Amino acid sequence: MKALVVEEKLRRFAAAKVLSAASKQKAIMFGPLKLDEHDPLPLPNEEWISVRPRLSGICGSDVSAVLGRSSRYFEPLTSFPFTPGHEVVADAIIDGVSSRVVIEPALHCRIRGLPACRWCRLGQTQRCERILDGSIEPGIQTGYCTSVGGGWSEEFSAHRSQLHLVPDGLSDEDAVMIEPLACAIHSVLRLDSNNVHSVAVLGAGTIGLLTVAALRQLHPGIRITCAAKYSHQRSMAMRLGADLVVEPKQLVRTARSSTSAMSVGNWQSQGFDAVFDCVGSESSVTEAIASTTPGGTVVVSGMPSNMSIDLAPLWHREIKLVGSYAYGTEEQTESTSGYISAEAQTGSIVTENGIRTFDLAISMAQRLKLGALVTHRYGLENYEEAIRLAAEAGQRGAIKIAFDPRPRRAREQENRR
Repeated sequence: MKALVVEEKLRRFAAAKVLSAASKQKAIMFGPLKLDEHDPLPLPNEEWISVRPRLSGICGSDVSAVLGRSSRYFEPLTSFPFTPGHEVVADAIIDGVSSRVVIEPALHCRIRGLPACRWCRLGQTQRCERILDGSIEPGIQTGYCTSVGGGWSEEFSAHRSQLHLVPDGLSDEDAVMIEPLACAIHSVLRLDSNNVHSVAVLGAGTIGLLTVAALRQLHPGIRITCAAKYSHQRSMAMRLGADLVVEPKQLVRTARSSTSAMSVGNWQSQGFDAVFDCVGSESSVTEAIASTTPGGTVVVSGMPSNMSIDLAPLWHREIKLVGSYAYGTEEQTESTSGYISAEAQTGSIVTENGIRTFDLAISMAQRLKLGALVTHRYGLENYEEAIRLAAEAGQRGAIKIAFDPRPRRAREQENRR
């Protein structure tokens, strides 16, 4: 089978990091990602099945890994060589029945054949303490573990508990957006929405746009401002529920004008009650803090790396800085309970700890039909072009880029339907 594989070759990671500043194309060409052909991986045990991806999204974290930009924090949480791809809709044979599924990629205690750690017992599997142990190699998710493969391949292994049936009304493009939508929902629910009337979303790539959508669905009364750099992003942000869209450089000014704030030294007396930083860069975190009202909250959902930031305004203005990684189980509230009506289609979504974020995403996806965000599809053989477009998505008019890993003939037959 064909698969895209990231090898542990430090020279290639270093070359990608250096070259990416000047040429994404050369960084990809000389970087650690290569198209390989090998036998399917053996299943770890009888709880695992083989799945065949139909679409697999290219996430910003994947691009960072391929271009050598990921934080070194993740190195011990990954096993090499690995096949990326954690945003996946796939075909699977479950108990003799052919089914279309999406993958919940966390590789937590249950999947590793271990007793549940304290976080897994609470349903917060994104915080699992045992991601280096158990019956498979280290890896935080499918797509970062050498034992199970990932979605950028014709076939990989998935634990039965990772599989969620795709409702019939969702296209493959709708379904491949479920995993990033779950990330956005979790970040929105990380915010204590009491006394929150105005929020800003900084960044309008996939996660930023999905954060706008999740905010509008879960908190319909909140005023949403989205900072979007490109025209197609601005149009989509409005379509998904933003009340106002501005250019990123105007966000601080908008925070000041919308609240009638006074200047206090280099800062302002008021701002947005909360800001979601969906970029994760040094400049975006700084901008988010500058746009937030004293006592407000900055939620960082874009994957950050090493940065140098002046935290004096965060300290002086008592702003809360909150991280948001992946998803787990959410508290059952008035806003989340509105999605329990989809239980018959998505399975039992209410647990003793709350509501699974991934099931909320499946239910919400049926209302939103987010397939329009998938702007480009590529076969695995065109991976260099696909990764380059994903790295330059905004400036080139793209949003979500996905691989269709099926053999060329299967793709052609699908397109003729």
